[in-house]
Amino acid sequence: AVAALEQAVRVSPSQAQFHNQLGIAYRHHGQFSKARSAYERAIDLDANYGAAILNLGILHDIYLGEGAKAMPLYERYLALAPGGDPTVTKWVADLKNRKVAANAKAKEKE
Repeated sequence: AVAALEQAVRVSPSQAQFHNQLGIAYRHHGQFSKARSAYERAIDLDANYGAAILNLGILHDIYLGEGAKAMPLYERYLALAPGGDPTVTKWVADLKNRKVAANAKAKEKE
């Protein structure tokens, strides 16, 4: 799938959807840096492309452990999602709870 999507991107580099799909394929193969670049390129091409924004948030949150980078992406996605997205809303709440817990642990150590 990666080779086919890379070819699609070469043939139609202005298609944000191809970059997003390529990012998903890279992520499935553990190529997180390439996935991030593909998602970012999709967003550069279409700043309101919710799927790429969400996928970049998922990459940062779940795969890279960078919740602080995921939060604004999730919030941006939710702002673009008509009617909201209950699953992503729960993820945002979870991220906020993780931050509160991390802050509490840091204070205990002081």
